[in-house]
Amino acid sequence: MKVLVLGATGYIGGVLLERLAERGHEVAAVVRPSADGSRRLPGVADERHGDLADGSALAAVTPEIDVIVHTANLTGDRETDLEAIGALARTGKRLLYVSGIWVLGPSDGGDEESPVDPIPAVAYRPEIERLVLDAGGTVVRPGVVHGRGGGIAALLKAQAAQRGEGVYVSAGGAVPTWTFVHVDDLADLLVTAAEKGGAAVYHGISEEGVPLTEVAVAAARSAGVEPVARPWPLDEAAAVLGEGFAQALALAQRVGAARTRAALGWNPTRPGVVADLVEGSYA
Repeated sequence: MKVLVLGATGYIGGVLLERLAERGHEVAAVVRPSADGSRRLPGVADERHGDLADGSALAAVTPEIDVIVHTANLTGDRETDLEAIGALARTGKRLLYVSGIWVLGPSDGGDEESPVDPIPAVAYRPEIERLVLDAGGTVVRPGVVHGRGGGIAALLKAQAAQRGEGVYVSAGGAVPTWTFVHVDDLADLLVTAAEKGGAAVYHGISEEGVPLTEVAVAAARSAGVEPVARPWPLDEAAAVLGEGFAQALALAQRVGAARTRAALGWNPTRPGVVADLVEGSYA
């Protein structure tokens, strides 16, 4: 299979490139041109220039491409993003879009069939998912991605180091739980979904509901500070992180992926987020 990856320089996209190559697939990567004209992905033979924001990435979709995998961040402009995804969907190539579990909103026991109720940070993402599905494409919704020292877990470790103790964003009330997936397990799922998936929604979740107090304590241990977890009031976090992102970090979710595991034979095996923080890639 020849796979075109958008967002290849990102956290998820970079690991996906590795896994596609390991599974014997040809890879083409869309990147923005570097200022000095040098290659941005020296390990990828087929590097193509383009930008979803201005539509130039569409030229990278050439006849020999079998599947397009979109792991890139959205621009934040609804019309621009809908037009970009719509154009990719109209190419006739199968499109796999990496969305996220935040489209379900607050959830206690959600699954792949649950209705969407997006938080403001991902308000129009369900419209993008629908464009992909209506064109026969595939949507994968990861939980909070961790591993290889990156992602939100790295932010929590950095906050713990700065404050001298573990913190989690709280809107008050019960301690939120989050869903998680290791970036390498997610890459495995994305390759399998590119190989086998049809017009369906799959969930990339290996841990369905981890209390944020446990994550915050693990982040504190990783940072070498007092292993306690303190709530970080939402308004204070918003002043530092921005309102939309802070609201996302205060979101409580418990979501499963049973249908995905059964349909694709996906069996995540990497460490969970707490172990990864304490003795894994963040240690």
